[in-house]
Amino acid sequence: MKRSKSIVGIAVGVSSIVLVVAGLIAHRSVQLLADTSDEILRSKELELSLERLLSSMRDAETGQRGYLLTGSDAYLFPYDAALREIGGRLSTVEARLQAREGSAETLEALRGLVNIKLDELARTIELARAGHPEAAVDGVLSGQGKNAMDALRAMVGERVAVERQNVERLMALERDARQSTLRSSLSLSALAILLMIVLAYVVRRDSWRLRLSEERLATTLRSIGDAVIATDESGKVTMINPIAENLTGWRQEDARGRSLEEIFRIVNEQTRVKVESPVAKVLREGGIVGLANHTVLIHRAGHETAIEDSGAPICDDSGAITGVVLVFRDATEERAAKNALQLADRRKDEFLATLAHELRNPLAPIRQAAAIVAHPDSKPEQIRWSHAVIERQAAHMARLLDDLLDVSRITRGRLEVRRARVDLRSVVDTAVETARPALDAGKQSLTVTLPDEPILLDADALRISQVIANLLTNAAKYTDGPGTVRLSAECEGTEVVIRVVDTGIGLAAADLPKVFEMFAQVKPTLDRKEAGLGIGLALSKALVELHGGTLEGRSEGLGKGSEFIVRLALAPRGAAENKPAETA
Repeated sequence: MKRSKSIVGIAVGVSSIVLVVAGLIAHRSVQLLADTSDEILRSKELELSLERLLSSMRDAETGQRGYLLTGSDAYLFPYDAALREIGGRLSTVEARLQAREGSAETLEALRGLVNIKLDELARTIELARAGHPEAAVDGVLSGQGKNAMDALRAMVGERVAVERQNVERLMALERDARQSTLRSSLSLSALAILLMIVLAYVVRRDSWRLRLSEERLATTLRSIGDAVIATDESGKVTMINPIAENLTGWRQEDARGRSLEEIFRIVNEQTRVKVESPVAKVLREGGIVGLANHTVLIHRAGHETAIEDSGAPICDDSGAITGVVLVFRDATEERAAKNALQLADRRKDEFLATLAHELRNPLAPIRQAAAIVAHPDSKPEQIRWSHAVIERQAAHMARLLDDLLDVSRITRGRLEVRRARVDLRSVVDTAVETARPALDAGKQSLTVTLPDEPILLDADALRISQVIANLLTNAAKYTDGPGTVRLSAECEGTEVVIRVVDTGIGLAAADLPKVFEMFAQVKPTLDRKEAGLGIGLALSKALVELHGGTLEGRSEGLGKGSEFIVRLALAPRGAAENKPAETA
């Protein structure tokens, strides 16, 4: 009995020692798993912060290039937006680099490159604003900003590579920790009969720790800013965080166990073709993959969201893929900004082509007329004809340049409106006189209908006449062959309503909102005589709005003519005859 007790005691003692050792190993392994998980997350956050900083620097450079090319403040939107982001993103990078070895030198070099690039961008923009575009371009071509940007890209690339190597190292540690836990479990299994109660306790304790680890991971995934969906190896959803719930319209309890293709429905936004399942792509390629460009996610309710996404495999200790994790985010604003930049770039090219065409057109008759004048055998009537051609074509070029200068003044807030008490009839007479050559050239008949009583406006007569002349000229320009143009005005309450109606080519419903956009052409017009620069209606609208009025366009469709309506406030009774100039 004593021997049995002794054996039992020895067994219990040995088992207790093994149990204690195994318990310590298991505790260390669980702690190591938790620590490596935190470190991996920190490395990923640092990598993302660096890439976002670099993306903001690229956006700032894009805004600078657009402004130097066009001179328009509208192109500085990416630059201004990036400036608001760069400071915060640099601070985030600095905070996440603090614990890294050699971080002080890296931070100093990183901050220096960012400052050099931002100084170059600000300097060239200020030179361009000050009217020195050549100096601004020389600043860009000096290579200082490019060298800083290249060095910044290289530094970010090196740091990202270091963090990825760190993640691989941590994953190796994690695998070792799991194997250590497995060995401890085998040791405990050998003592299962002798220490059933103790083993049950250990199992329950390990199970609790595992649940705690899973809950911690789930809490982490719920807290990050991107949407996350996890699946098993068959593509069934196992987890979906709140961001993904909002973007897909599926709740965690409804999505779990369903096929990813049912939850994460994605198509190409241009072709509407269904995009390949991320699970299939990850399982096929066995690594991290980025999904197709121009991808949109279809919400459970039917609406769509532009997204950017990537998928990565979830592997067990042996390297076998046990599932897929999908990370994606809403890219609506980013994609809209990119599309807007592309549209602006296309419009710029169209405008430059049109401008070259419009300025070149008058040069041919001017050269011909100059040659006739210079010829010693030219007759007096030929010389008079030549002078008239040169005067007419020079006036046409002057009008084009005046429109461009007015657009520039409006953009810079420098256009002056000199208000005075004026009679609409005199304004209309001036506008008709200005537009008469275009109407006569197109064989357009003009009908003017005005009230008998005077219509008094508190307005800049020159600018309102310019608006009406633009509308009449447009009506003549876009009416093929002989047609009719009607100009009328009538009072409605405290407003005067001026209408210009033509029987021309008309406008499609989809084109109506575009006609007032700067440099916009409804369709290519290089083959149309006197096509213009596409700024007349935009300029007219701006001038009317400077007077507190409105300008709108209407059309029943292609081939059914157009109508443009100007609404301006009538001059109040007893108002002063003249007012000081107002600057737009």
